[in-house]
Amino acid sequence: MLKRLFLAVGLTVTSALPGFAASLDTVTERGVLRFAVYRDFPPFSHRVGGSLEGADVDLAKAIAGKMGLGVEFMELTADENMDDDLRNAVWKGSILGGGVADVMMHVPVNRDFAQRNDLVVIFGAYQRETFAVARDPSRISETAGFPVFQTEKVGVELDTVPDFFLSGAFGGRLRENIVHYGTVDQAVDGLRAGEVAAVFAPLSQLEGALGPDKAKFPIGRMAAPNLNPSEWKIGMAVKQDGHDLAYRVGDVVTELLDGGTVKAIYDRHGLTHSAPAE
Repeated sequence: MLKRLFLAVGLTVTSALPGFAASLDTVTERGVLRFAVYRDFPPFSHRVGGSLEGADVDLAKAIAGKMGLGVEFMELTADENMDDDLRNAVWKGSILGGGVADVMMHVPVNRDFAQRNDLVVIFGAYQRETFAVARDPSRISETAGFPVFQTEKVGVELDTVPDFFLSGAFGGRLRENIVHYGTVDQAVDGLRAGEVAAVFAPLSQLEGALGPDKAKFPIGRMAAPNLNPSEWKIGMAVKQDGHDLAYRVGDVVTELLDGGTVKAIYDRHGLTHSAPAE
């Protein structure tokens, strides 16, 4: 997931818009707002006992509820990069069918990324995310820095920013102690099992994966001056001609942020909510 958010290099889309976005009036008449969320992306959107759950799912329900609308979900399978995900979710649809959503959740709010994807409108930042380290306190002290991984093993999700950062840090001297996993959840399982002394990943994903074990494996920051990006904003996207829908949903997100609803959703999932900077 993280690789697609920040490292994938996509071509600028120049083809004509295929069809039109659902307008605010159309959505209101329909009575339902359709959101695209990622499949198997805890703690934001994943299935638990057959039910779709997560912070993004609850926020989408809160947005629709505030607008007096019902809610539907399109579960999005991650493609090669975020550019492809935007195409599949909101402006064209997958070649496998299934249509498009009105709004896509969990989109990086970044000027360069938005300019490259000019067939969508990116808006409505609702969270500021950052990287963190979950550690085994019996092996790594609270004051330790990244050089500790010259002797202790650290887990990362394969081909992500943490992976590339650690691989190149300190002249590559940490490389032998990097243990690769398919997901952050698997890396945290490795931490629990003692396979690694720490996991380096986005804060929210660490918190979601650890759950009640956060007390056993403390989560904190390690100074990483050359890490880029070190934090980023998460928002939403609609098709490029859906400005009126974006304005309305954006206003609702602001109301939910100001009223504490977004923080309450994150609290309910055991996550730290950091309001996005203006």
